[in-house]
Amino acid sequence: MANTEYITIKNASRKVLNRMRQIGIDKAQRLHEVQERWDAGEYRNTEIVRL
Repeated sequence: MANTEYITIKNASRKVLNRMRQIGIDKAQRLHEVQERWDAGEYRNTEIVRL
């Protein structure tokens, strides 16, 4: 998945803004869940590779 730093949508509708907001919330929740699982020791014998 490519890293996207900034997205600009001109004259975005309320529906688009709400969807973008929800995407951000969902991403934060996923990252939080992964962090909790990592802290709980669910991931063993893993190697972190940054692409």
